[in-house]
Amino acid sequence: MVIASNGEGLRYVADRGGAIHRSRSASPDEGEFDRIADGLPQFLDRLGRCVVTFARTGAVGDL
Repeated sequence: MVIASNGEGLRYVADRGGAIHRSRSASPDEGEFDRIADGLPQFLDRLGRCVVTFARTGAVGDL
């Protein structure tokens, strides 16, 4: 299930076990994903850290 997008084509999806994966490219034809979090709480924690870093420094973090 797609749960998010970065606005530039990368997609974040949850698998049946709850792990979160990020697409490797923005191409809708590309179907490869990398696991980035064990579950939604870990993903949201990482997202929050990226937001705080951006607010403090203007640097876009790697989610």
